[in-house]
Amino acid sequence: MEIKSIYNVLRILEDRKISFALNRSRPDSIRVDATLYGIRLEIECFDDNHIEVATFRGSEDIDGGFDFLLQTINENSLD
Repeated sequence: MEIKSIYNVLRILEDRKISFALNRSRPDSIRVDATLYGIRLEIECFDDNHIEVATFRGSEDIDGGFDFLLQTINENSLD
């Protein structure tokens, strides 16, 4: 099946000069990750041509270094 919606999303991001990365972790979709100031978008483009968008907002302040990374992973990992 041709995925038309992802091409529309990529064109919009490119036209607005918004950088993005593609990720494929599900068999039925391609995720487009885009970052704007203060907001990160996860745009799931599905093979049936529908789109789902999740937004993550924040101040973009630096929270810490390597020790902070380890602490965050340890406090939030499943194992």
